[in-house]
Amino acid sequence: MLPAISLIASTHPTCLALIQACTSMRQFLQIHAQMIRNFLFEDPFATSKLVEFCAVSDFGNLHYAHKLFTGIPHPNTFTWNTIIRGYAKSPFPKPSLHLFNQMLQSGYTPNSFTFSFVIKACSHLAAYNEGRQIHGFILKSGVDSDVFCVNGLIHMYATCGKISLARRLFDTSCGKNLASWSSILSGYVNCGLIEQARRLFDEMPERGIVSWNAIINGYCKCGRIEAARELFNLMPSRNVESWNTLIAGYAKCSLIYCSRKLFDDMPTRNIVSWSTMITAYAQGAQPNEALALFQKMKNAKVTPNWAAIVSVLSACAQLGALDQGKMIHLFVDQSKMKVDSIIGTALIDMYAKCGSIENAIRIFNMLASKDVFSWTAMIGGLAVNGNGKKALELFGQMERAGVRPNEVTFVGVLCACCHGGWVELGRKYFNSMRPVYGIEPKIEHYGCMVDTLGRAGLLEEAVSFIETIPMKANPVLWGALLGACWIHGNAKIGEYVGDHLVSLEPNDSGVYVLLSNIYATVGRWDDARKMRMLMKSKGLQKSPGCSSVEVHGTIHEFYVGDKSHLSAEEIYMMLEKITSRLRNAGYTPNTSPVLFDIEDEEKESVVSYHSEKLAIAFGLISTEEGVPIRIVKNLRVCRDCHTAMKFISKIFNRDLVLRDRNVFHYFKDGSCSCKDYW
Repeated sequence: MLPAISLIASTHPTCLALIQACTSMRQFLQIHAQMIRNFLFEDPFATSKLVEFCAVSDFGNLHYAHKLFTGIPHPNTFTWNTIIRGYAKSPFPKPSLHLFNQMLQSGYTPNSFTFSFVIKACSHLAAYNEGRQIHGFILKSGVDSDVFCVNGLIHMYATCGKISLARRLFDTSCGKNLASWSSILSGYVNCGLIEQARRLFDEMPERGIVSWNAIINGYCKCGRIEAARELFNLMPSRNVESWNTLIAGYAKCSLIYCSRKLFDDMPTRNIVSWSTMITAYAQGAQPNEALALFQKMKNAKVTPNWAAIVSVLSACAQLGALDQGKMIHLFVDQSKMKVDSIIGTALIDMYAKCGSIENAIRIFNMLASKDVFSWTAMIGGLAVNGNGKKALELFGQMERAGVRPNEVTFVGVLCACCHGGWVELGRKYFNSMRPVYGIEPKIEHYGCMVDTLGRAGLLEEAVSFIETIPMKANPVLWGALLGACWIHGNAKIGEYVGDHLVSLEPNDSGVYVLLSNIYATVGRWDDARKMRMLMKSKGLQKSPGCSSVEVHGTIHEFYVGDKSHLSAEEIYMMLEKITSRLRNAGYTPNTSPVLFDIEDEEKESVVSYHSEKLAIAFGLISTEEGVPIRIVKNLRVCRDCHTAMKFISKIFNRDLVLRDRNVFHYFKDGSCSCKDYW
């Protein structure tokens, strides 16, 4: 409780001073209660200050402000403006337009402040028709010369893509100020008209930091990072937004090293600086760096915002780092951050990609409001985790809930059909996209259908499907089909598909490796060797298989035959133990992928040291009995390792979760969730 509030709240000036000094809703509610007890709530000025605190202060509550406002019998213009302003600056500004209409219907006359707030709401909503109507009100009200209103209108028209109207208003404005120039400059930038923006920038009588930042942002948006850096270097002074803009620009151009150098050189950083850099790492396929920087941010006592949380959860999803993902989820709960659809979707995605589908479902069920993104994340998560039937059931629930699916939703739906082996169902959903949902199939959807047909052994149909699609088939489609040719040992179609792939991507080593594996599968050893020699003559190398396993929050990576780990001696001792027990259980190594002219015993040694087996051995020596071992592999798991893992899960009584390039495999008691269909 605030000091002696019950004694001093009865005095009008003191009470208002307390509202001004208030730093939490808890304190505010105490003041409000005392005002009611002392009949001060009936004072128009006092009530307007209560609404102002709740509507526009950093410690307020807009919902509570609206409740207060509706309890005022005759709000004055200042109070109307305050509640309209509160909604206009919020993430959900539409109610400010409804309040403006109520104000007019109630007989109150809006002033220039009212108009500037409502115009701001129209800008946020990109509501051109409403904004044009407000412009008409301004002309009739005679405040069209007010510089704040004019600048707001310029910004509104530009935001709505009506840059010619914005420019006309700018040119006819009598009282241009720096904000007027900045508004039209930002308009050109947002419309992608960088040359016009630069000409205007060069014409400006004076340039503030906002103008410099706007033009630098424009160059960053269109990928002209050198021009952005040149202007950055010329700036007479910079603020933190200047640095943040260029950091994001470098990241957009995939120059993450330059982003980090700028970040390290910053004189001061804010939360946006940290979240921008973490996002750059997460989106730039550098998840380990994202997690390390997130930890550094926490050590610096900087409270993460939702953007940092979403990005670091994405990093955990990429790595399959379940323990670290759980720690971040715990941080979200302890910080009392609202788990809205944005953070909720990130949590669903993280848990699903880390193989903890039960937690993903739990988060999904807890969400108070589910949008298309949360539904889509859950459907896709179920699909890749081998729960195709549940994924399709959830898609039906999504439709019944009135949520319209998007393009990504159908990727999840088709993925569920693919991994479930449901060819006809896949055709049905694919063929419904355009006529039923108005969604034009993209290359990802065609890829899912090729994969579905290929996995089912319908290789000739898959070839015909690719050759009749309305767009040029890319390497992803032919690559999916080549993988299916390997699974089914079809060298004839494999050669045909391989020729297409080599012409499209002559330097992709994976194509040559897969073709040589197909030849080896059917016993065409000479062709297999020739393919390897061709690859070698081009100077291409096979992408090394890499498997990672998380133990006590730390990610450990292994490559085939890797002996660099600190626990290498113990790992190889465990590997020998595993091999011995596998043989006793009747396991025979599958050496067909080993194409070298060596003895069978040596071939067995090669497959024994695959990266996923090393990761399992480390997991067995580093975790307690009964704890599942979760592995992430960058390539498709080979047949031998898949068979070995089924044996290991039974012999050692351990659940194994392997996420390879295509799908999750849950090994339990000698069987796999994929039912050997992957």
